[in-house]
Amino acid sequence: MKATDDKTMISNLLFAGTHGHVIAMDKATGRTLWATSLPRTGYSVVSIVLEDGLLLCASGGRVFALDPTDGWIKWTNDLPGMGTGLVYLSTAQSGSQGGMELLTAQAAANAAAGSAG
Repeated sequence: MKATDDKTMISNLLFAGTHGHVIAMDKATGRTLWATSLPRTGYSVVSIVLEDGLLLCASGGRVFALDPTDGWIKWTNDLPGMGTGLVYLSTAQSGSQGGMELLTAQAAANAAAGSAG
């Protein structure tokens, strides 16, 4: 598959993570295309960032890089000595728009839209 085909396919996906699992769904139909269990994460919340052809995920104190086209785990970092709690992800491209910052921004936007309408 060509890189442009991969980009087109990825742009049609919705990624969701919960309880130590990540799934990819077709945005148009909601059909699950693949599901991956993140090893040794228990039932932890999953943080997700899609960037540079990698689906970066964190759960249970571990970080994973998945192939967004099929869910294959490319690498894992156990974050030694950091515990097993919630992990937020951020990169130079994604900025700090993850975790609670994103939820706060979405809540503010929803409140503003509600008062304007």
